[in-house]
Amino acid sequence: MNHLVIRGTLVKAPRLTRSPAGISHLLLAIEHRSMQEEAGLTRQCYARIQAVVSGVEAESWSTKLSLGSEIEASGFIQRHENANGIPRLVLHAQTIKQV
Repeated sequence: MNHLVIRGTLVKAPRLTRSPAGISHLLLAIEHRSMQEEAGLTRQCYARIQAVVSGVEAESWSTKLSLGSEIEASGFIQRHENANGIPRLVLHAQTIKQV
C-alpha cells in the first residue's frame, strides 16, 4: 500500500510545466504543521514535501491555487532524483481539495 494524505499550506507559487511528451505537471511545495500525540505525549509536527499534479488536473488547478493556499492532497509517493542525483520523496497528488 502506498497512499499519503497531507493537509497544509503552499509555501511556493505553483509552477506549471510541460514534459517533452506534452503532459502538463503542476509543481507544489506543501508545508504541514500540527500537534500529534505519540507515546502519550503531545509533540509539534512539521513537514515540507514537494507534490506534483499531472495531466488535465494540472492545468485546472494551476488557475485555482496560489502561494498561501490551504489544501489537502492525497496520492502516492515516489522517489525522484534532482540533477545532482540527490533523492527525495515526491507526492504524486491524485486528488486535491482546497480547505
